[in-house]
Amino acid sequence: MSGATSDGLEARGGAATRLPSGTPQDQGRTDVLLDVRDLSVVYESAGQTAVQAVDHVSFSLRKGEFVGLVGESGSGKSTLGYALTRLQKPPARTNGGNIVFGGSDIRDLGDEELRRQRQGGFAMVLQSGMNALNPVRTIRNHFIDVFRAHGHVPRERWDARMRELIGKVKLPETMLARYPGELSGGMRQRVSIALALSLEPQLMVFDEPTTALDVLVQHAVMDTIIELQRSEGFTAILISHDLGIVLEATERVLVMHEGRIVEDGRSLEVLRDPQDDYTTMLLSHYADPRAEVVSLPGFPDRSQRSASRQETTSSFATVGSRERSAAKNPIVVDHLVKTYPAPRRGEQPVQAVRDVSFTLEPGQSLALVGQSGSGKSTIAKMLTGVEQPTSGTVRFGDTDVAKLGRRGLKDLRSEVQMVFQDPYAALNPLHTVEYILSRPIANYTGLRGRDARRRMLEILETVGLTPVEQFAQKLPHQLSGGQRQRVVIARALASDPQVIIADEPVSMLDVTLRAGVLALLEDLREQWGVSLLYITHDLLSARLITDDIMVLHDGAVVERGRTAEVLQHPQDDYTVALLDAVPNPRRTLLG
Repeated sequence: MSGATSDGLEARGGAATRLPSGTPQDQGRTDVLLDVRDLSVVYESAGQTAVQAVDHVSFSLRKGEFVGLVGESGSGKSTLGYALTRLQKPPARTNGGNIVFGGSDIRDLGDEELRRQRQGGFAMVLQSGMNALNPVRTIRNHFIDVFRAHGHVPRERWDARMRELIGKVKLPETMLARYPGELSGGMRQRVSIALALSLEPQLMVFDEPTTALDVLVQHAVMDTIIELQRSEGFTAILISHDLGIVLEATERVLVMHEGRIVEDGRSLEVLRDPQDDYTTMLLSHYADPRAEVVSLPGFPDRSQRSASRQETTSSFATVGSRERSAAKNPIVVDHLVKTYPAPRRGEQPVQAVRDVSFTLEPGQSLALVGQSGSGKSTIAKMLTGVEQPTSGTVRFGDTDVAKLGRRGLKDLRSEVQMVFQDPYAALNPLHTVEYILSRPIANYTGLRGRDARRRMLEILETVGLTPVEQFAQKLPHQLSGGQRQRVVIARALASDPQVIIADEPVSMLDVTLRAGVLALLEDLREQWGVSLLYITHDLLSARLITDDIMVLHDGAVVERGRTAEVLQHPQDDYTVALLDAVPNPRRTLLG
């Protein structure tokens, strides 16, 4: 970066970009904890073109500073975080620059020196709480492993120290005896934070710590991180694709795009007056679900969309074992109850769903909203016959789903299809897109050979994966998160269903990718008449694509009605709490 202007801004590609706070005058200052100079990281795999993931990045962090690092998937932000903590692995390689921490370049440290530096130096909290923890070891054993590896806690203080740490992240001592699989996502993330905190680090790097958590848990975890940062006094970097969360939580924001930092400024300044077009674009993807009119770029308000939408035709409408027709069978849920056995001796059974009744009419879009553990995914499993209700019924047309055998369930699933939350786990990494789509086409429609391939290509075109011939031959790892989710939707369409149950389909996607996937789901419903049950904790997306909404809390329906009416005028305290937890930097910073 070069050519600073007289007003403290730097010319960059025709756009004014704030100079990073880590400018050369920061070097040598006693309050600078981390100084990054011209850092570059490249991914080099045999037989493939090298990818420059981090491209000459420079910035400094002062002691006690809380900084957000934001950008979309592929921007290089997580790669930068791994480089700063020396956790990157091949094919990633640092190919230039310096990382000066506490006066020493950590790139020069050997393995043993690096191990010693981590205690009292720096730590990283990884994105997935489940993947970061060993599923066959108790939480107590996780702490013991850390204490043994670093030797910084005397053995006689192990119990007291782990109780102290688990209390700091607001978990009860009973969590120490549990396994990771027995904890919720928010609990696992708090355990990961406590383990990192046990090293008493000066620098903590949080990599997407709230991804895929519901808004209430997300809000609670972020409050814990903020409180710990203030009370413990460590320097923190919060890596996220969600600019709204970053602006609300941090004092300063670094915006990263295509491996470079394109903006660096105080959070309030970035919100009021973004200097880079990319930052402006990210900010445009936030809205208040309670507003009178709610729209995102390329996704206008529902009241405007119905009048402006143009009719489109597709050859998919007449391809398959039968002609494409609108949904004709309702799903009727009557006094549904689901109770699971007590997880441990001496504990009470878990009532996941409590006397829930509703009807999903043909062609209707209905949002089922609630935090993790509210029972919404359990309801989806009973609708598709994966789980049996403890009492009550689920009927698809004249069919009682609970009474279906194997053949009946196959017929049901040709009409009622799921779109899953995690586009990375939902696809077999060894199979091409063509194979992934060809199997349900063959199983549910009976098409073979050229007809099956033609159907597959038309579905790819329908979900916007063009050129279709190229995407058909790709493996999942060659696709972005948004492209993978479109393949998951395409697979759901392969049986020509009447009903699509979308279970948190955008919770793991960047804000810019969410709008495209949501618009696709809306198009499928409006143009082809499928019914849509949209399961989510994201109230903004529910407002954008659904006509009606039900709010679930502890397995029971606490509020229902037209989506806009419920969100603008909530009657239940729980609905109000969900709305208040939605990230809204303009409300937080501008009042």
